[in-house]
Amino acid sequence: MMRRLGVFLFTRVLAAFTGTLFTLVGIAWITQALRKFDLVTAKGQAIALYLGITLLLVPQIVAVVAPFAMVLALVIVLNQLHSESELVAMTAAGVSQRQLAKPFIAVSLVVSLVTAWAVMFGDPMALRSVRDIGNHIRADVVSNVIQPGQFSDIEDSFTFHIRDRLGDGSLQGLFIFDNRDPAYSYTYTANVGRIAQFGARTMVVMERGTVERVRRSDNAGTLVKFGSYAFDLSQLTPQNTAKSADIDESTIVDLLSRDAQTAGFSDATVAHEIANRVSTMLYPPLMTLIALLFLGYPKTTRTGRSLAVLSALFVPTLTRIFGLILAGISKNNPVVTQLLVPLPLLGIILVGAMLWFGLEPKLPTRWSEAAAVLKAGLASVVAKRFGKGGAAQ
Repeated sequence: MMRRLGVFLFTRVLAAFTGTLFTLVGIAWITQALRKFDLVTAKGQAIALYLGITLLLVPQIVAVVAPFAMVLALVIVLNQLHSESELVAMTAAGVSQRQLAKPFIAVSLVVSLVTAWAVMFGDPMALRSVRDIGNHIRADVVSNVIQPGQFSDIEDSFTFHIRDRLGDGSLQGLFIFDNRDPAYSYTYTANVGRIAQFGARTMVVMERGTVERVRRSDNAGTLVKFGSYAFDLSQLTPQNTAKSADIDESTIVDLLSRDAQTAGFSDATVAHEIANRVSTMLYPPLMTLIALLFLGYPKTTRTGRSLAVLSALFVPTLTRIFGLILAGISKNNPVVTQLLVPLPLLGIILVGAMLWFGLEPKLPTRWSEAAAVLKAGLASVVAKRFGKGGAAQ
């Protein structure tokens, strides 16, 4: 019987977690994907490539929202068990607090493994793929970026424009603005041009045009007319793409082995990154135990649970926010870095001990009454709004 009950609760919580996770990841993915829509609108990339890049953000999103999805799923399931008096019936049938907590803790361990995969391997490999795709986009400026009639920003300080592209591949009405040099800015214009390959280099050969150079210090400019001028597009491609631009792109194997991927980072930086990733996988069990501490004890249906539900939502959320703040502070503080893993471990031990010995937190009566009044007020407002809408219809 106990095994069947455990499987039932495990399946129910896992299903609630999966649905909540997909919902939260979908919302977060849409907000992030819209920020990168300029790949289609400004840089002329295909929808498939755009979706591929934005989907690579999913592991990072999962690592952030999975613990919160676990807490929401736990609150939903426990609240349903309470409202249907199933929690009281289980306790009356001889199910102890520890036995009731086992399925929830098991799901939290599954969430911890998912989070661990995301921060240890999934997110770093995805970030590396995003960087490689970005390098490819900047390198393939001819077929993907140079769109007739559009001013395309290939880099932050480099703009390319053509009026038209003829059937033979020649370009009409070229305009190039190069503002990457800290001392000078260059503006190239030409009536016609063509793309040519010289070995490994991609060149745009401009004919019958001008190049204007402006010195930043005093805005002094020079204008030169040319009959033919070749501009090297290959210089827009990063020359060293093998080395990671950010330590976030290094997997846990790279960090532990200190290979070429992490050779440019200090020992303190690598130690902080490892500690931060290990601590991230500890928060799902900790947040689950905290939520169980407020909602895992059986109560009669006459007992108000508004404050317990709010506490089960906000206390784990504040705990995770505190962990994120601590991770940010520890970047430049090796002493704080040493606390990233012990603190959530200590929290798991303390909250787990409270659940083991049945120490239920006693919330002040005034807080419970205030939460009940707030809940009733919100319910009244919603009822009036729907009532007006129904009457209007």
